[in-house]
Amino acid sequence: MDRILIWMLPILMFFILPKSNSEDENVIEALVQFMEKLSAGNSQNNQNWGWDRNSDPCVGNVNFNGTWKGVDCLKSQNVKKIVLDKFNLTGTFDAAFVCTAKFLVFLSLKENNISGFMPKEIGNCGRLRHLYVRGNRFAGDIPDTFPQLRNLKSIDISDNNFSGELPADMSRISGLLTFFAENNQLSGEIPDFDFSYLKDFNVANNNFSGPIPDVKGKFGADSFSGNPELCGELLSKACPPSKKGSKHSSTDRFLIYSGYIILAVVVLLLLALYLFKKNKPKEETAKVVTKGRVANASKEHRSTSSESKTGGNRSEYSIASVEAGMTSSSLVVLPSPVVNGLKFEDLLRAPAELLGRGKHGSLYKVMFDNATILAVKRIKDWGISAADFKRRMEMIDQVRHPRVLPPIAFYCSEQEKLLVYEYQQNGSLFKLLHGKSIICTDIQNCNITSF
Repeated sequence: MDRILIWMLPILMFFILPKSNSEDENVIEALVQFMEKLSAGNSQNNQNWGWDRNSDPCVGNVNFNGTWKGVDCLKSQNVKKIVLDKFNLTGTFDAAFVCTAKFLVFLSLKENNISGFMPKEIGNCGRLRHLYVRGNRFAGDIPDTFPQLRNLKSIDISDNNFSGELPADMSRISGLLTFFAENNQLSGEIPDFDFSYLKDFNVANNNFSGPIPDVKGKFGADSFSGNPELCGELLSKACPPSKKGSKHSSTDRFLIYSGYIILAVVVLLLLALYLFKKNKPKEETAKVVTKGRVANASKEHRSTSSESKTGGNRSEYSIASVEAGMTSSSLVVLPSPVVNGLKFEDLLRAPAELLGRGKHGSLYKVMFDNATILAVKRIKDWGISAADFKRRMEMIDQVRHPRVLPPIAFYCSEQEKLLVYEYQQNGSLFKLLHGKSIICTDIQNCNITSF
């Protein structure tokens, strides 16, 4: 009884479980229709070659020994290779049907009489690595879906009637090793293939034109012969200047010159801005001085040197003080019987005469309306802090000695310092030592190195 059950179990499983094919029924149906179109509907040939809907392309059966003729599944349950060379096929090529076999990597239809166009559905054979259709009667353009076959390693479309231009983006097939397209009617420029990887290349006897691309020194003139409009060093035929290239060159030159012009304009604007900022304070200062009596004194002193005692010269320290933003509160007035209630504005408005210039500053004679005359010394670039300067001035003010002239007021900032003294009629030490008198018609013309 146990033996009977053991023998019955495989028989039951054979009848209960559905019979499974290696390829999907839709794929088998599509491949059969693909063959019917290739053989121009000759079903007798299809049956002789084993292409039948009731059979499997990868599994043999009782009617046929082995797989379909020209079909190889390469130890797999899916069609991977179709070779139908010299089958005397006279129909058309329907890529929509054959590309239903998603695992197809090799398709060869060489040396037949297949006519019609290369269908754009060829781009659906995404795994295809080798495509050979040499020696047929294909015509028309190469479809622009060709570059979608990025896994292609070899292409042979030679000895047909293909025309038109090759797709410009053939370089997208980066791993292409072989490309044969000789003996067709292809035209236009040769696309920029990735010639660094190509091992075999031939486009002879077509209607290509324009320059031969850089082939990295891997191919000779034989690969391009028979194209009268081709030019380049490889064919010892110089290429004429193309209008397209001239247009690009003109555009490039225009962009370059435009860039230079823009750069020059920017530099000029920056230079003008710099000069404007540099001259603006001087112009504003000149306006301020013109409004005061200092400018009037300067004009009077420039008109004649004999009026220097009454006219005075333009006060250089006043201009610098205005530029530095001095205020009356910044002037420190020390207790003195010489002046009473001296204000900084009084110094700005009073006529001033330049007495001399020294290593660290200039000395001015300032005259007030009440006949008071003061000497103002302007010190520049003296490296001392404001607190230290103030402390020293206070110490000098505390000194009482007939040989020491006490200060009346002082001012201190980071840029300059002012000392105000009572004016002495006996002249300067420079005059007593050298016996010379300096009269300046203009502040800019005075150049006394010491006093």
